[in-house]
Amino acid sequence: MPIVTRISLFIMLAVIGNAWANPYAEQESRATALLERAVAYYQEEGERSFAAFSRLGPFTEDDLYVFVVSRDGVMQASGGPSRVLIGRNIAPLLDDQLRAGFQSILQAPRTEGIQVGEYRWINWRLGRVERKKAFYQPMNGHILAVGYYMPRADRANALNMMERVVAALHDNPALTIEQINQLDSQFYQDDIYPVVVDNETRRFVAHGYNRGLVGSQFETVKDNAGNPLGGPVVEQMQDQDSGEFSYMWRNPVTQQIEPKTAAIRRVGRYLVLVGWYTD
Repeated sequence: MPIVTRISLFIMLAVIGNAWANPYAEQESRATALLERAVAYYQEEGERSFAAFSRLGPFTEDDLYVFVVSRDGVMQASGGPSRVLIGRNIAPLLDDQLRAGFQSILQAPRTEGIQVGEYRWINWRLGRVERKKAFYQPMNGHILAVGYYMPRADRANALNMMERVVAALHDNPALTIEQINQLDSQFYQDDIYPVVVDNETRRFVAHGYNRGLVGSQFETVKDNAGNPLGGPVVEQMQDQDSGEFSYMWRNPVTQQIEPKTAAIRRVGRYLVLVGWYTD
């Protein structure tokens, strides 16, 4: 194989490997490039750049946009839906954990260059709070930033959700089932949600995404690849109190059919499933 071809193949495999390792690699690349353009423009125009940052144009790119916050917490520019907050101190809108992180960002020295932080913020398009990763650059009395949402939860997030559901079921099963079916925010986070099955009737009693399944037979359910799902799970859990099961299911955030693994726990008469999607 010619040297050039081998090098090209190596680069292609490296890029593919990086995408598998980090499903947000493309968003990160776009976000940092947009921030770098915004920083260069700010260095040329100063605060006059805020007008350009706050309208559709070269500093908005699909779901990415530049926003600017002063060091005292006032939103000064935004190319996205948060433009409605321009002129307002956004610190009171943050929870305690986010407020602490927000203050550390505002206090970052100018010489540190581009920084990275994660927080939870409302996804205006979907009307719910999701994880967001922001790249930001302290500039004089301002923080220039570009962020993207990270709705894909991982195994640790799912197991954390499982523990909350199990504790709630032990405390008050009827209320917990009602809250799950009402999509209470404590039982719905990003792309993870619980499912509760009555192991005596083998019917869904709660579903954190599709309430249409409540009351239907769990054993007859197939996954989105047409493979049996409910039956094998029930059989697997006959003689054990916890387990895992992998299948194909539609991700409520991406609306794509993706591989999913569910953690399963037996809680009295109920089987609880909480799963996480993988790329």
